[in-house]
Amino acid sequence: MKRYASFFVIAVMILCLCFMLFTRVRTPHNAPQEELEAKTDVDAGADAAASDAALAANDAASADAGVATAAKPGEKPIRVTSLGWELVAPGVANPADGGAPVELAPETTLDAVQDRLAKGGDNPQGADIAIVPLPAFVASYEKLRALDPKVFLIVGFSHGREEVHANTGALLKAPPGADEVKLVALGSATSADANMQKAGSESATVLGLFALDLLGVAPSRIRMVAAGSEPAKTAPFSAVVRGAADERKVAFSTADASRFMPIVAIAPKSVLDARGKALEDWSRAWVDGLGRAKQDAPNIARRLAAKENIVFAAGVGGAPDALVLVERLGQIEAETRMTTPATLDAVMQRTWQLARGGGLVTAAAPDPLPVDPRIMTVVTPDAEMKRAPQAEGDAGTPTFVPPPAGSTALVVYRAVDSAADANAVAAQIGFLSGVFERAVFRVTAKGGDKAAKAIATAAHDKHAVPISRLATAAGEPQGAFASVEILAPP
Repeated sequence: MKRYASFFVIAVMILCLCFMLFTRVRTPHNAPQEELEAKTDVDAGADAAASDAALAANDAASADAGVATAAKPGEKPIRVTSLGWELVAPGVANPADGGAPVELAPETTLDAVQDRLAKGGDNPQGADIAIVPLPAFVASYEKLRALDPKVFLIVGFSHGREEVHANTGALLKAPPGADEVKLVALGSATSADANMQKAGSESATVLGLFALDLLGVAPSRIRMVAAGSEPAKTAPFSAVVRGAADERKVAFSTADASRFMPIVAIAPKSVLDARGKALEDWSRAWVDGLGRAKQDAPNIARRLAAKENIVFAAGVGGAPDALVLVERLGQIEAETRMTTPATLDAVMQRTWQLARGGGLVTAAAPDPLPVDPRIMTVVTPDAEMKRAPQAEGDAGTPTFVPPPAGSTALVVYRAVDSAADANAVAAQIGFLSGVFERAVFRVTAKGGDKAAKAIATAAHDKHAVPISRLATAAGEPQGAFASVEILAPP
């Protein structure tokens, strides 16, 4: 009986063991996948192609958005800032392929241009070169003096961007007595009145000061007032950027004084010394771009407005509309030459005197003037062209004829200096003939017609002013040694 009991127990235990083996739940095991030590040539080529395509897409997107692309390895870009979007048009028309890469940084305020120059070209938000009207450079010189900035190229002239407005006849006679003379213009550089800073530009202000200087108004008599202010209502003169609202009539603009407002390229002396060859190549390309931009102004304006396929430096803001840019491009003369005796040095010296008299600067012009001629003499060797020799038959006492019928008096130059004499007045006429390239000059002097003819003859003989641009008038000017009407031809 015991044998049967033992057999039964063992049989039950075997059955339980079998049940447990067949009914337990197994946890699946995932073995690690085999790692490939190297990709095949086909896979590597596919990955490289995909990477190149992605980079190309990114570059295209950056260009379309107007974002600066990185320079090629080993190539340091030339960063160019400007006071106005229209002044970078040559860089858009001719991107200087083959030379150092160029990044453009147009700005709308002189402070922003100064800030970029101060940061330097090694900074993505800095600049190596600035393109500005000459008066803006003069006004900014004291702030940038530590950089030792130099004008190294003329890249155009303002043509009608700045205007002098005046009450009827106000620029054709001297203001009465020693009265204060009000000029609606940009305030002094230290003015705390924000409204004065909106009244015009540095260039327009200097043009207004130039008009009053010709009229014989001493700087001490000039009071600059803000547009829209109560004193502005009775001011006889204003100096404004074209398009600004003003109740006075236009007397003349930089379209008349066509060589008074050169647009210049400036750079710190250290940059000119260290990167002279690169800046020379850039200058050649920029000068070539002047003509191209003139021929393709609508397309250049459209591309600038859309920031299309243009390499910009970091931090560039929004662009003006294309129509605005087309108008502004029409206010620039693409020219690199100045006319003797209205040379770059002569115009810069005069601009500095006017800016100091008007309070835009506090110091006299440095000696020597901040001009570096090394690139200019190579790239534009005729930048300051000589006058043509006088034609045969001009020798002896010339015969002066009346101005053409329909000529319009723009402004009168009055020689009121106690040291004024015939030679000094003749020299001034020579300078003015270079500034007002198409004007005729009618001379009146103490001593009557004979004295006037002596001044006109000296202007012709000593300063090469053509006889066709000189005339004399009988009578004597009041309160002046001589007066010269500057007449625009019909």
